[in-house]
Amino acid sequence: MDSSVLLGIDLGTSGLKAGLYNLDGRLLGQGWAANEYLAGPPGWAEQDPRGWWAGCCMAVRAALTASGRGPAQVCGVGVCGFHHCPVFLGADGEPARPTIVTHDSRLGASLESLRTSGVLKQVVSLSGSRAMAGHLPPIYHHVLCHDRPALDRTRWLLLAKDYIRFKLTSTIGTEVCDATGTHLVAMPEQNWSAELAGLLQVPLDRLPPIGLPAQVCGEVTAEAAQATGLRSGTPVVYGGGDSHCALLGLGVAGSCQGGLLLGTNSTLRVSFAGPVRALDYSVWTQQHVVPGHYTVSASSMAGSSVLSWLRERCLGELDGGDPAAGYRELEALAAAAPPGCDGLLFHPYLFGERSPFYSPQARGAFLGLAHWHGKGHLVRSVMEGVAAAIANCLDSLQAVARARGERIETLRTAESGGGRLPIWRQIIADSLEMPLDVLPVGEPGCLGAALLAGVGVGAYADLWVAVEQAVPAGNAIWPDAARAMLYRERRELSNEAYRLLEPMLYH
Repeated sequence: MDSSVLLGIDLGTSGLKAGLYNLDGRLLGQGWAANEYLAGPPGWAEQDPRGWWAGCCMAVRAALTASGRGPAQVCGVGVCGFHHCPVFLGADGEPARPTIVTHDSRLGASLESLRTSGVLKQVVSLSGSRAMAGHLPPIYHHVLCHDRPALDRTRWLLLAKDYIRFKLTSTIGTEVCDATGTHLVAMPEQNWSAELAGLLQVPLDRLPPIGLPAQVCGEVTAEAAQATGLRSGTPVVYGGGDSHCALLGLGVAGSCQGGLLLGTNSTLRVSFAGPVRALDYSVWTQQHVVPGHYTVSASSMAGSSVLSWLRERCLGELDGGDPAAGYRELEALAAAAPPGCDGLLFHPYLFGERSPFYSPQARGAFLGLAHWHGKGHLVRSVMEGVAAAIANCLDSLQAVARARGERIETLRTAESGGGRLPIWRQIIADSLEMPLDVLPVGEPGCLGAALLAGVGVGAYADLWVAVEQAVPAGNAIWPDAARAMLYRERRELSNEAYRLLEPMLYH
């Protein structure tokens, strides 16, 4: 298989990426297509899965062209995608309705309805994982209450990447990583729970068979081959959730290893050997794509999207509207401001917040703004505010590790998303008070999905061999002790300010 290549497809909410890799993990070619949101009232966030497939075809063709490889050299395909958001698929193979995406503003009310009815508490206890507004239970509950005709037209409930894989292979199914993220599996069981399905009024016969992430589930059909440029008959594995495949692409495959995914949101996930029962359900748990391992996750709604907001809405076009040059200017502005921003604090909760406040009504704020603050202070305070939110997430995960007699010592991240900015990486390392291992991996989700395909077709003996062969070494960024102490004090002040503001403004 020396000349063989692996294809990884990563479906995110903002776009779909496809990457072709050789067996040593070198990126040979990639493609990308944007995902469009459907028009609707303010706060709605819905997408048409058929648009994902159109983008997939375009991105795969672009990756093949850029790589210079022919379709016959692609020995396997892996697919990953965003968690939690169900595709309501009709018996005709077409979506029965648009997919509600995780940050849809209607889901807060749906979650509250499940909470007041007592159903949410039972679901969390049985599944072993905290349920959030953007997870499947409130999404399904909203459709149940407000779009029953779509449910009547639904034959299968799939996850996002399962729809792409269905279009590639015509095979219905999901896998254990995404399945355990639905709150319809009572972990450590690996099959659908009749009790959980009953609580959420989900018919068991509409839930697909559950496979394993690196298991071959089907082959590229003749129709899909014509659409994508792939070879008919190419094996396709079940794949996994995007963040878990990204962990794999960062080499997070052992116990008490963690990864930071600094994308639209900021997500920390830590891998543990064996099942995990999280303390007081303050975090959420899923099975990893790595056999025998589970992940514990804490997430902030604040990530690179907040810096993008500042750049687009407050600072205007930088360097003639060239995004890359604009972000270089943001970095220069941040570097000119001192740590702590001369007293300026920023609450980065433009989209509500998850850990540790769990409030969809949380909002952003600059605190302590004075006449001497300039653009650099604003930019750096946004970076420091997001870093503080990430540190709040780490606190929750360290508590889980301590209960197991373990400790998270370092986190891995990629040179992608917000991780492209060195000054932001240093601010995050200082705020976490631990080393941040930065890997030269542009699209860890695509790489992780490709590694699953490699194991499925026998190119690697197992996932640990795949990681050893294909995941590059990182460059550690070490925290500065003086800045770490400053950021710890500032974070405590920021959290206390939020708690004081919440009952007055955020309810």
